[in-house]
Amino acid sequence: MRPRDIKPFVRTFRQVRRYLKTPFTPATAFEAVQRRMENRPQNFLSVARELVYGHSKSPYRALLLNAGCDYADLEAGVKRHGIEATLQTLKDAGVYVSLEEFKCKVPICRDGLTIEPDEADFDNPLRRQVSLEASTSGSRSAGVKVAYNWEFLAEEAANELLFYDCHGLLGAPLAFWLPVLPCVSGIHNLLMNIKYHKIPDRWFSQLETHNKSVSRKDRAAVDALLWSCRLMGYGVPRPEFAGVDAAEKVARWMAATGKKKGPCMVRTYASSAVRLIQAAIEKGIDVSGNVVFTGAEPLTPQRAAFIQSAKVKALTRYVATETGLIGASCKEATACDDMHIYMDRLAIIQRQRESMIGGHQVDSYLFTAMLTTAGKVMFNTELGDFGRLTVRPCDCVFGRLGMNVHVSEVRSHDKLTCEGMTLLGSQLDAAVWAVVQAAGGGPEDYQFWETQDDSGLARLEIAVSPMLGPLVETQFIDAVLTQLRAENISLTSGVWQQAGTLRLVRAQPHYTRGCKKLSIVKRPV
Repeated sequence: MRPRDIKPFVRTFRQVRRYLKTPFTPATAFEAVQRRMENRPQNFLSVARELVYGHSKSPYRALLLNAGCDYADLEAGVKRHGIEATLQTLKDAGVYVSLEEFKCKVPICRDGLTIEPDEADFDNPLRRQVSLEASTSGSRSAGVKVAYNWEFLAEEAANELLFYDCHGLLGAPLAFWLPVLPCVSGIHNLLMNIKYHKIPDRWFSQLETHNKSVSRKDRAAVDALLWSCRLMGYGVPRPEFAGVDAAEKVARWMAATGKKKGPCMVRTYASSAVRLIQAAIEKGIDVSGNVVFTGAEPLTPQRAAFIQSAKVKALTRYVATETGLIGASCKEATACDDMHIYMDRLAIIQRQRESMIGGHQVDSYLFTAMLTTAGKVMFNTELGDFGRLTVRPCDCVFGRLGMNVHVSEVRSHDKLTCEGMTLLGSQLDAAVWAVVQAAGGGPEDYQFWETQDDSGLARLEIAVSPMLGPLVETQFIDAVLTQLRAENISLTSGVWQQAGTLRLVRAQPHYTRGCKKLSIVKRPV
């Protein structure tokens, strides 16, 4: 190895050693989060002062000043009304950034003010030592790059440790089924877990570690991190390839480990969790009594019910590349995806807007960073999600810390419009799921593909896995339309039936570069 190749390893080792110098325990993690909750108003004002008002290129600064709110006004508002109420008032005055504006697809226009920001204008201006660089999936556009620093990861780790403790999983054997770089999920989870000595027994990756698409730089970064961890006495396993069609391998680990060591846990995507359960059922593998911890995709009622049919507990968390951790399952959940918002890290309010596709009115989430360590600065910023938001107390550890904001039914803005008829993606998903389930399929056996025919007419293809067995297109589509009519969606179903809008395609669902299966995608080329 040449000297220039050794330098990144040495640099990584020094950074990891510094990061692991003060590992978290449940007590110290609780203290850290409690301290952030107690100092929440001051932390928010620090974000505003240092990352917004103190940054001349900040789009948020321009919006605030245009709304007649200088720092003294903001400080007075927080002291008088609190953070969320102040953010609501500012939102009504035009101080927010939509998803399209945040991704710099359209300029920000408010009452005589026009801003044409660059993506870098939303970056944290306080440069810290970067530990991890991530990029959003970019399913409909180019991804957004985000840089995480070591302090940011340590803050996330405290929340994660409390989540494990809350659900009684601190001692549970753990495996990842998460991809390696260039996808950030695996490394991100590893860096949080090692901060509190929660080392996975196995690391399965949906991406091949030696695939030609994985750059030399990314392979070296993984090697440097593993090497550093091992020098520090952490026996971190090397990632081993287990593609989305190799769920049986992960299921067998879960079954064997659960039988030998007691309930174990697999951290993975929601779609991969369903594949794990499918493989277990098909191969007669007993995975009952264990846990899957999902993220990156919604834990829909269909997915949750399917996972629970194998007597496996499904937990979930809410995370975005731009923000890091947003929230995770409540121990006293009232729905399968009832999650506490990590209020020490973020504030969340809602803005009613038209959905990006179809023009439906949805209650979109707006996020605001509470800590100056954030990679991207958020101040009433949309990330493209909407859903329920409730405020209620509970007696789990997060409730006791004062995190009384819950979200559930989190979905993206994607809607479906063909022949002038608009349908919520969740409505069509429920109809198709009923037909696929009746045919013996699972929640991950289908996907919606938006396309156009040769004349430019919009068509919606329902891609159904060939593994499901023979299906007659006319019967399948008729069954879907019948399901829609049963839900009083007769107008749309009638028009779509006449126009031949829905079509059946026998093909495997398409996965993003990060091995996520999105519900709706442009037809893969």
